[in-house]
Amino acid sequence: MKKIVLVGISTLLLFSHLFTQAQPGLKKDVSGFVYMTSLGILTGVGELKFEERRLPNNKNFIINLHQLIAYQFNPYITTGMGVGVDVWKRTAFIPVYAHFDVNFIDKPITPNWFINVGYAFKWYVSSQPERVTKVIHAATTGFHAETGLGVKVKIKENLEFLLAAHYKLQQSDLKYSVIDPNATNYPSISTNRSKNMLYHFVGLKVGVLYW
Repeated sequence: MKKIVLVGISTLLLFSHLFTQAQPGLKKDVSGFVYMTSLGILTGVGELKFEERRLPNNKNFIINLHQLIAYQFNPYITTGMGVGVDVWKRTAFIPVYAHFDVNFIDKPITPNWFINVGYAFKWYVSSQPERVTKVIHAATTGFHAETGLGVKVKIKENLEFLLAAHYKLQQSDLKYSVIDPNATNYPSISTNRSKNMLYHFVGLKVGVLYW
């Protein structure tokens, strides 16, 4: 999986370089390092399937705070690296990722598309299963990806505001217990198991870009 992440990061950086070189008509007077601090709120969607169970993912909720450092090649193309904190209900991750985004027009208000690809490291995870579902969500590190569409608004020459709807994918293990039908002593019939899952989320992101 880490090899896939590295390939994805390399592909993003290569694509941004080739795109810039292939567009001689793009303006070259707007370039340099840019920084973005963003806050996101997401809710889980879809189902988590394991054994004979189907568990809705809508109880998982994420609040994240991310910091990005990137290089803007021209008014349209930006690439960089980001790091953040994703806080779930009972666990938290530190994602590190490559960033690529496109402004569709060179105007004070422009539609924007972005993608982040990287790896999320575990910060902490609760050791106690949830009371109702008896599972532990997102118990291990894993692949992280995010993409979204939004609008950038220029506030002044070196300050912009971003509002975006975005989708997030997080790979991690779901830990759960299985009852052994042959067991007679109930305190000892639970067996810890885990299954690798893809958690899906949708939400909103707001950000401030400055340079």
